[in-house]
Formats: sequence, structure tokens, C-alpha cells
Amino acid sequence: MRSFSHKTPALLVKIILLGALNAFTFWAVPILLSHKTWFFAAYFVISTILIDYVFLNSKRIAGKYIVPGVILLLLFQVYPALFTGYIAFTNYSTGHFLDKESAIEVMVSNSYELVNDDAIYSMQIAKDRLSGEIALIIRDKDGSFLAAKKSGTSKIPTSAITPGSDGKVSAVEGFKLLSDAELMSIIEQFNDFYVPAGGNQFFRVADFNAVEKVQPVLAYDKAKDQITNISTGVTYRPDKNGSMVSADGEEIEPGWTTTVGWRNFTKVATDQRYRGPMGLVLAWTFSYAALVVLSTFFFGLVLALVLNHPRLKLRRVYRSLLIVPYAMPSVLSLLVWAGMFNEEFGVINRMLHTSIPWLSDQWMAKVAVLIVQLWAGTPYMFLISTGAIQALPSEIVEAAAVDGASPQKVFWNIKLPLVLMTLTPLLIASYAYNFSNFGAIYLLTGGGPTIISSGGIAGHTDILISYTYKLAFMSGKGNDYGLASAVSFFNFLLVASISIYSFRKSRTMENMI
Repeated sequence: MRSFSHKTPALLVKIILLGALNAFTFWAVPILLSHKTWFFAAYFVISTILIDYVFLNSKRIAGKYIVPGVILLLLFQVYPALFTGYIAFTNYSTGHFLDKESAIEVMVSNSYELVNDDAIYSMQIAKDRLSGEIALIIRDKDGSFLAAKKSGTSKIPTSAITPGSDGKVSAVEGFKLLSDAELMSIIEQFNDFYVPAGGNQFFRVADFNAVEKVQPVLAYDKAKDQITNISTGVTYRPDKNGSMVSADGEEIEPGWTTTVGWRNFTKVATDQRYRGPMGLVLAWTFSYAALVVLSTFFFGLVLALVLNHPRLKLRRVYRSLLIVPYAMPSVLSLLVWAGMFNEEFGVINRMLHTSIPWLSDQWMAKVAVLIVQLWAGTPYMFLISTGAIQALPSEIVEAAAVDGASPQKVFWNIKLPLVLMTLTPLLIASYAYNFSNFGAIYLLTGGGPTIISSGGIAGHTDILISYTYKLAFMSGKGNDYGLASAVSFFNFLLVASISIYSFRKSRTMENMI
């Protein structure tokens, strides 16, 4: 009885959590299937079955710790990486977000124009009392009335119309005229509300009181897979870039998403608009990460040595003050520094009585970035250096002093090599972190000042990750996710290489120790 009562609360919690998970899956999967997102539907089903099996089986103890982590790893790490890799081989960008079928529908619907200049009719919106279908009660030019529904258009007998005092219809037999409040509740339905008007013409809602009689200029022939301009006879056929293009090169927007092979990669490597700026960005990325790590480690190590001296008083106070930059929110700190570096109103220029263009000159902007990173990164290096120094074997240092070694020789020949042996993996990891430290650049300088040859996209302080962001949201006609994914692939290879080297270096250090 004691054992049963002890396990009952845990069992109830397990049942409740598993029940919630299964309920969520039963709710989510039909929605995902209706949107044709087959991958996520299968993912949720398989994941739920696997979790149920592991947690309802008392023998799968190891799986209870491993399976949830693996499932989340696949969803939040592996899938985004693979999806980014896929996007790199597509033209996914502004004007190419849709699939082909949807894009063609938009092309045709965007081509509707008025039949003639006088093709505007007064209208009231109603609802069929029998079917509940939305209907447009349209007053024709000859004074007769039409009931226009998506299923078709029919004339309304004059006897079924009750005119109102304001010139509008006050009642229609078989229909319920909608009030303003009722219209507001269904307003979204009229964004794409076309009603057949006979022939190849349609009624389109212009506002709540009028409709336009329109006809499409473009017609799509599915058998020939081409679009024809009805008025000019020009035909448009699909090209390799996911667009409908005429023989003269005229393109209809929007296009659709399609695979383009290695085009994004070759564009980065061969197109001067991207190759030149990317070379500058890549050189600064390596230099920036190296300078940040070296400068912060140097100052952190010096401070650790000074504050670790046994004769220094108030060491704890000094150490606490040095941790302040590390404890402050980085976003807030960067925005404050950006204001301090303002050329006209910044505190720094006012204190120095100068007008240094900290953020508008390419070299001074780089200096500003390094100063801020020195301020923000030194506390971390101070902490790890303090730990490494305090972990040094005191016997070795004392033996060197007894043998007559000077403090300088003790530092260069004993302390520094042992500290580097301990901290090298952390320094490599810090290099990899700064290699992709997006916020440090974007929040302080925005990547600027701009590199003119980049067409306004890249900046002199951009690192590879911020340049990728700009390619994704600021290049071409708007967003170019395909090109940005190709660049992010290079960034992934570089960071992965640094990480692998760090792991190998850590293993080497472990063997040496």
C-alpha cells in the first residue's frame, strides 16, 4: 500500500501529460493535413507514438531521457538546417513565394479590368434565406435588379423588390439585407469575391455600395501551360526561373518557387555585386573575431593576474564591479553604446570636445565595434582566466621561485603556458561565437557604413551573418531567401570547421593533462 500511494501522484502526472500530448496531436494533425504539410503531420504522429511507448514502458529508462531531447533536436536544429540547405537551391524570394498553381491564379486575377468606363453598378449585400449564401443585389442600368451569387446570377422580379425612401432597396423577397454590423463581420470574404456576369465577365465588389463589371485580360491554357493576353494575343510561357515570360522577355508577376540548382552559389562566387562585397565582409569577419578574442583575453588575463595578487585589498569589490558589463542585457548595452558614439549628440564626443565620425567612417566604425566588444567581453575572459590561475598547482610556482626564477619568467614559462593549455578550447569557442555574433554588429552600427559597390546591401562592419540577414531581407526586389541561404551555408561550413577544431583541441588538451 505504501508503494502504491507513493507512485500514484507521479503516475497521475504522467497520464495527464501524455493525455495532453495525445490530445494536441489529435487536434493538430488534421489541421496540418488540410494544409498539406505532410512532414509535420508525420513528425507529430511518430513523435507521439514514440513518447507514449517509451514512457508507458517501465523498462525504457534510458529512452525517457534521450528520446524527448532527440525529438526536440530534430525539430529545432536538424530540420531548420536541412530546410535552409533546401532553400539555397531554390529561387525562394520576393515575387516567388507561391507554388505554380497559386501564382497563375494570382496572375489571372490581377489582370481583371473594367469592361468599360461605365461598368459600375449600385449594390446592396444580402443573404439567401434558404441557402445562407451571400448575394449581391445589383441595380442594372435599365432599373431592373439582379441577384448575383458565386453559383450564378439571376434576375429578381419587380414584385419582389420593396423600394426604400433613400433610393435603396428596403427589402427583397427571399433575401435578408445585411446591416453594417453584419457586413463588418464578413468583410474578409469580399477580398476575392467574383460573381459570374455572363460570357467571360464578372461582378467584383468595389465597396459596400457598388460593384464593378470586369473581365480578365490574361487567360491560362493548362494543356499548353501558357498564358495568353486576350487583347494583344501575346503568349507567356514558364522559364527556368519560375516565371511566365513572353518571347520578348516581358515577365508577369508573381512567379513561383522552383529549384534553380547551384545558381545561388555561383552568383555569390561569380557575380561582382556579391563577390566583391562578400570578400570584404569575410576578411573583416575573420579579423573581427580574432581581434575581439585576443584583446578581451589579454585584458581579462591582466585583470585576473592583478586581482589575484594576495596583497591587493578589496579584491572582491573590484571583481564584482568587473562583472557588471557581463551581467547587463547585451541588447540594452549595445543600444546605449550606439547613442554614446553619436557624432553630434554622443557623450563620448562631448567629453572629448571632438566630432569623431564613430559610426559613419569605415575605420572608426570598426574601432567602435572593437571597443564595445572589449568592454562586453573582458568580464568573461576575466572570469575564466581567474579560474585557470587559481587552479594552477602552487607547488610548481613555488619551486620556480625557489630556483631563482624572476616573476616575469614564472609568468611566461609557467603560468601563461598552463593557462593557455586550459583555456584554448574556450578561446576557440569564443572565436566561433564572435564569428556569428549578429547582435553585436547589427544593433551598434547596422553593419554600416555602406559599401557602395554592394548596391547598398553590405556594410564595412558587416560580418558574414549580418550580411546574410541583409541579403535575406534587403536585396533585389525585397527578400531573397535563396541567396541568403547559400551564404549561410558558407557560414555554417566555417563555424562547423572551427567547432570541429575546437573539439579536437579539447581532446588533445585532455590527453596532455
